[in-house]
Amino acid sequence: MKKRLFLLLSVLFPFFISNSQTNQEVTILYLLPFHLEDGYVVPEFLKNSDEIHEIQQFEMMGFWLGAKMALKEYEYSKKKINVIVRDAVTNKNALKKVLNDTLLMAKVNIMMGPIYGSLFSLAAEYAEKHNIIIVNPFSTRYDFVEKNSAVYKLTPPFISRPKAVATHLLAHPERFNVILWGDSATSIELQVYKYYFNEHEIKYKEVHTLTIPQDARKTNLIIALFDQPERVIHGIHTLINQEEGDENEYNRILIVPESWLSLSELTEDFYNLPDLYFFTNYFVDENSTRAKQFQFDYTFFNEAPAELAGYNYQGYDITRYFIDLFFADLNPEEVQFQPLSYQFQWKQILDGGLENTKVRLIRVKDLGFEEVK
Repeated sequence: MKKRLFLLLSVLFPFFISNSQTNQEVTILYLLPFHLEDGYVVPEFLKNSDEIHEIQQFEMMGFWLGAKMALKEYEYSKKKINVIVRDAVTNKNALKKVLNDTLLMAKVNIMMGPIYGSLFSLAAEYAEKHNIIIVNPFSTRYDFVEKNSAVYKLTPPFISRPKAVATHLLAHPERFNVILWGDSATSIELQVYKYYFNEHEIKYKEVHTLTIPQDARKTNLIIALFDQPERVIHGIHTLINQEEGDENEYNRILIVPESWLSLSELTEDFYNLPDLYFFTNYFVDENSTRAKQFQFDYTFFNEAPAELAGYNYQGYDITRYFIDLFFADLNPEEVQFQPLSYQFQWKQILDGGLENTKVRLIRVKDLGFEEVK
């Protein structure tokens, strides 16, 4: 397996070294956790894609396959895309060996990949020093972007969620009973909701056991903020039972963590709850023409469907977007490419990099998903 992966990475996209790069040329260094040293995986024991994703050697392979799809789109353009791929895990010395290779790093303009937190600060420090932009697509850590102008943080901060609730659902707060449904452990997300609502004088009630005001004049907006499976199942049954005995006496809007949707115990009764929403950092409208075309192309080249859970769309989007951003002199207004799974709304951090603040609010409707815009 180690030899196969090394051969795959070394022959797919050669790295071209020249004396100078033109303004139609970019060099990307992918730092990907392939865990090449972790031994051989017996493929015949794998039953489905979920099991493949759980194996460290393949956990981010989908991201790379999506990136390859993006790179294919420049094959016949006037732009020259030079690509370097290196295995980046938890070994700082291995990363330092890559960064200290002056011949390898001389032309690098973009560094990207789901680098583990223990290594990212080292890579980001190098990127800022050498005027390289660096993208860690799934990091939630604000400290990485706070004091480093080279960093692009793609995961929106929690504060984006109450802002989106206020924008899309609370245009008239006086018409709602806002309920923060948490547990005994105070989470960062709960604290953010309380801070935002207090700052904007939005009245709310914090509960651990769900009790809904029986006031037909107001809509009950319930925001669930826990994800322990046993408690989630109990909470879902509570909601379904209340819905069955409701008799339309009052209205209800429910926002749940995205993690609830991954529970296999969920039934159609849950998905049929009216006005059910969740937040996510990336979302694909699979009915769109562009998404269908990408799915067709991806399946043709990789003999398997693209999946958000496998990071295929994310690898494609991030590669396309940041190549085009580089050629647009880092001006987002000049980038014409529209990602399939991301939306970017950049905020410049004082003395730091850029943070994406665009969170996605999704409504569950007719056993499908639609984005609230």
